[in-house]
Amino acid sequence: MNPTTIRALSLAVVVAVWAAISEMAKVNLSLWPVIIALGCSLAAGGGIPGLQRTLAGTTSGVVWALVAHYVFRALGGRDLVQALVLGGVVLGIVLQARVPLLSYTAGALAGAGVALGMRAVSIQGGVRVAIALAVGAVLGFAAERIPQLVASRRT
Repeated sequence: MNPTTIRALSLAVVVAVWAAISEMAKVNLSLWPVIIALGCSLAAGGGIPGLQRTLAGTTSGVVWALVAHYVFRALGGRDLVQALVLGGVVLGIVLQARVPLLSYTAGALAGAGVALGMRAVSIQGGVRVAIALAVGAVLGFAAERIPQLVASRRT
């Protein structure tokens, strides 16, 4: 089998297994943030560094989204204020890339987008989003390991 097919199958397996587990166990986490973070994990380069970058980046994005919500509410909640606050959040996300652990800007933007899209407006909501994103990052890491495990069993 070629590498693309093996990668496709390993990703399909981890997503199917997680979807089945989360449905059977009634895990109260949305599936789409898991898929977003899985993609971020793959784009981050894989391995432990990719996992770390994805976890740090997406989680920081969730924090930024929570900060945006609180600032937006504190400043009156008008549309123009929201636009300016979101612009400031993106500025902060890009500038945080100066910190090596937080340099995965795409992951941070994805985390913020997921948190905003899921209307995470409290710490509890933010934690739920961060957990779903972390599950996706770990699934990406696991999917990367499946072909290696299969290859090692053949030898």
